[in-house]
Amino acid sequence: MSSILQSFIHNPIVRNHYLSDSHNANLCTRTNCIHCTINTVFSNMYTSNRPDPTIAFGPTDFISTTWKIDTTFAGTDQQDSHEFLMFLLNCMHSHHTPTSPSKTMDERNCKCLAHQVFGGESQSQVTCTGCGKVNRKVEMMFDIGLQIRGKSKVVLSLNNGKNGNSVKGSPTSPSSSGASSDVGDFSAAQSLQECLDKYVCSSSVLI
Repeated sequence: MSSILQSFIHNPIVRNHYLSDSHNANLCTRTNCIHCTINTVFSNMYTSNRPDPTIAFGPTDFISTTWKIDTTFAGTDQQDSHEFLMFLLNCMHSHHTPTSPSKTMDERNCKCLAHQVFGGESQSQVTCTGCGKVNRKVEMMFDIGLQIRGKSKVVLSLNNGKNGNSVKGSPTSPSSSGASSDVGDFSAAQSLQECLDKYVCSSSVLI
């Protein structure tokens, strides 16, 4: 929850949306509105009246509201950050209007903050090797699940580190020779571009 909330706070588009009063909590009639509680977080984080900005801020109203919306996240147990992100984005979508949006609403034209900032489209394509017929399916998505090899380091770069601006990531698991002994060895490293290329590569499907 902490990592997701911090990423929201430092996202300039999300920040500007709430600080520009795009969602007016005083006019909102929804009970346990996720936008109202996120708006409170931004108001407390960026207010000039904050006594000491160096002191940690406890988003108690935000936590309480999420617990009331979904009791799965209640308590002190550790939760999966990706699962919480999906929950938060879905809440931002469903709470965009005073009433719950229709299930038949076209999400491609949705103007909610979640779809405008985090939404995208994923296209899958199946080509018959026999007749050459191509079937395409386009779906809305909030995230992409990229596979990372278990014993390699990750270089967070979209250009394979060609300009030297890569950001080194920590190993996903210790190597057999010890993770601390090969900090400078990136022979087995993966770039973010390589992960994306693997995600969109073609593969054969036997039917």
